[in-house]
Amino acid sequence: MHLVAKVFDLDIFEEEVLGESKKLIGKDGSLALVQALNRLIDRCLLFHEAISAGISASEAEFDNALLEVLEDIETAPADAEQTRMMEERIRRKIIVRKYVRQVCARDVSIADSQLLAFYEDQKEVFFAPEAVRASHILIRADAPDAFAKAKELRSRIKTPQDFIDACCSHSQCPSGMRCGDLGWFPRGQMISEIEDVAFSLQPGQISDVFKTVHGWHILMVTDRKTQQTVPFEEIRDSLKARLEQLEKEYFLIRHVNDLRRDFQDKIHILDGGYTL
Repeated sequence: MHLVAKVFDLDIFEEEVLGESKKLIGKDGSLALVQALNRLIDRCLLFHEAISAGISASEAEFDNALLEVLEDIETAPADAEQTRMMEERIRRKIIVRKYVRQVCARDVSIADSQLLAFYEDQKEVFFAPEAVRASHILIRADAPDAFAKAKELRSRIKTPQDFIDACCSHSQCPSGMRCGDLGWFPRGQMISEIEDVAFSLQPGQISDVFKTVHGWHILMVTDRKTQQTVPFEEIRDSLKARLEQLEKEYFLIRHVNDLRRDFQDKIHILDGGYTL
């Protein structure tokens, strides 16, 4: 096996780098290999700190992690040495995860004044898109004379109440039990044929018969919302949770950068092909 780098007394082999590079979506070539190696170096530094802090993996933790790995791998290790390396990687992963959780367990508190300032500064990204609420009547495509039935039904619908009555008695979609209600949806969430019709109507308007892969539909828009900024009070709690999580992630990044600086002399890249 080709040795690519060493961090303290931990070896990083080319096989590991290639495996890690496959996880980098949208990256290929030498850049992916360098980034993959850097990830592995960071984990080695974190592993060293975890061991120094007395963190270990219990047998139960190892057994559970091993079972997960065995479910995912396509081929078993070829020999005792590959088995030993796989088990060592599993133990390292457990220990590093426990250390990261410990490092990121620090309390992070963001004041409402900071949240409000962030919200006001980034207000253009906190919006709810245009959305409609619609109901439909479905005559399934496999029903005899489906199109003719849908056309005849549409000819008898003159008002929203006519639509509701017809939906309850004739729709072949399970939504008929709730007057055909499809709920609220923005663009991109519903199948295109229904979306195109729904966004072309105003509340109370009823469509002509149109077809989808499910059959023939008659659709009525019951309400509509324009794009609007989400009020601060509605987003405050989720925004606070997200910013606190980001702060923990940034802290971990700073911690790894500090380890790289403090232990620069312990990082040895042995293959020049893995540097830019």
